[in-house]
This record gives sequence, structure tokens and C-alpha cells, in this order.
Amino acid sequence: MAKVIAPFLIKGTIDDINFVVTADGENYARRKGNTGVTAEEFKKNPIFDRIRNQGQEFGQCVKKAALFRQLAVRFNTLAKDGSVAGRTNKLLFEILQEDTTQPQGKRTLTEGLKTSEGKECLLLFESNKLRPLRKVLKIREQYSPEKQTVTFTDFLAKEHLDWPEEATHVLLATATANWDFENDSFQTCYSSELILDKEAEKQTITIGTEKPSGNELHLTFLFIGFLKQDRKKQIVLHRKHNTTTVIAYRTGQTH
Repeated sequence: MAKVIAPFLIKGTIDDINFVVTADGENYARRKGNTGVTAEEFKKNPIFDRIRNQGQEFGQCVKKAALFRQLAVRFNTLAKDGSVAGRTNKLLFEILQEDTTQPQGKRTLTEGLKTSEGKECLLLFESNKLRPLRKVLKIREQYSPEKQTVTFTDFLAKEHLDWPEEATHVLLATATANWDFENDSFQTCYSSELILDKEAEKQTITIGTEKPSGNELHLTFLFIGFLKQDRKKQIVLHRKHNTTTVIAYRTGQTH
């Protein structure tokens, strides 16, 4: 390291020399160090095995996550936050780690999803973490996996929901998706949309979907979207106010 002696301070970079000014006014020059790792070194050096293996496993989760977000895409476009892609990647990587049949680097998300622990990780995943279901909905829904129905008993909209200030109505809907995660395909059936006035009377509501084709992994999504009255139209509020949540799964047995 060389000190700079000059009637002025030099700061910046010339070729491979960095000029630095410290907090106490000292000025020195330092050659750039070559501390990087080449692609060839990273590929062959066993010290990087763990990093390479983790990267390979995470990569397959990223690909599967893109499809996972499509399972209820109609709802996700109306209820999501900016972190949903990253959170989906993280969720599926956690599920991959439930694969105990292979060592690190060879584990697969497919095997992780076959475990009961892996499937449990999917429950209550929120597309919009700003509006989690258990805060938006103040009563518990009842789900019938055999009929693909969700029921709200003695539902009083004004009291049983956390309403955004400008909302005047609420839209309730469900979706049932069959996710063939081994072959990267899916089919989703959506319910009809039920819209209730904020001042609606107490009532018991049941919403259901058709059964999707296939019998791999059935996931049920609940959507709660808020609307405001604008003259004769009802407009869905910004997605930050709404909720999309995985509330149930089913594979051969009821869950």
C-alpha cells in the first residue's frame, strides 16, 4: 500500500489502482486484489461442493415454484405482495429438505412433496402476507374434501371480516387444483363468485368447486377480496387488501 503525497486529495480508480480517502483525511493508493474464484475452480474444488449442491436443489424449486403460483393464478393476480415469488421458492426448498431418501445435492422436491411433512408445509401459505387469512377472517371455515366445499356458519360479514376502510362489499370464492408435481401439470376448478354487502344479514354460506381431473395432490385455495361501490359498479380493491390462502390438501386420504 502506498501513501499519496500531494497538495490535493485523490479519490477513485485509475486502471487497477484504487485511491482511498480515510475518515481522518489520510490518502492512500491500493492495487485491486484478485480475490475472485474462476468458474473452473468453483466447478472442481471440493470445498464448494455444498454450495454447488444447494444451488442445484434450489434451482429445481424455482422451476416448480413458477408452476405452483399458477395453480390459483386467477386469485393470485388479485391478492399478492411483492415477496410472493421469493417466499414460494423458499417454501418449496423447505419441502425439498423433507426428502430423506437421498444425500444433499440429489434430493428432489418430488420426494419431499410425497411426505406428510412436506404437504403440511403448504397449508396456510399466503399469496399476500400482508393480509393473512387468520387476521382477515375472524371465524373458522369448515372444509369438506369429499365435496370440495367450504362453509361459513352463521356468517355476519360486518363482524367476521377485517374490512379495509373504503370497502363496501366482499367477494368470496374457492379453487380446487390437482397438482401433478412429478409431471409439471395441473388442472384447477374455480367456484362461482359470491358477493356480499358489508351490511348483509347473518347467514350460512357454502361455496364449492367441481372435482379436477387427476388424483395426485389436491390443493384448496380460499380467496377473500374486497370491493368498493363506484356508482353502479363494484370495483375490486388493490391486491394488497385481499387474501389468497391454501386451506387444505388431499391425496387419497382426507386432510
